[in-house]
Amino acid sequence: MKPPFHEENRPVRGGLRTLGFVLVLIGAIFAIVGFVDFFSAFGGSGFPTKFWCLFVGMPMVAVGVACLKIGYLGPITKYVAGETVPVATESAKYVVEELRPSLRGVMQDVRGGDEEDPLDRMKQLEDLKRGGFITPEEFETKRAEIVRDV
Repeated sequence: MKPPFHEENRPVRGGLRTLGFVLVLIGAIFAIVGFVDFFSAFGGSGFPTKFWCLFVGMPMVAVGVACLKIGYLGPITKYVAGETVPVATESAKYVVEELRPSLRGVMQDVRGGDEEDPLDRMKQLEDLKRGGFITPEEFETKRAEIVRDV
């Protein structure tokens, strides 16, 4: 059998569908005969003689239903997907929108929390200059950035 929806699968699907309907129909007839015979025996007509039909008919119905299920799996799946995908998409959008504020908070925590106080940043900058870790030009550039952010 080829991949799903391949045109060469059409005869197999058609065969499964036909076989399924035939088995369900014949199996139902056997099952009805077996049930009628069994329950009519309670009415005083003696022992059931066609009860064996139930043991033939019920498996035939089960196999027929399985064939129909497989034969119509494509259309059933397309219908189910068409009904559920829009709902799942809307649910995902809702969850994302509801989580967005929390995710922003998490991202701020990952980045180091809220912005530091500008005075603390200036003190750190002065300590770096005093320690010789940055040049006076770098100090003035960073100082201007801090002032501009305020």
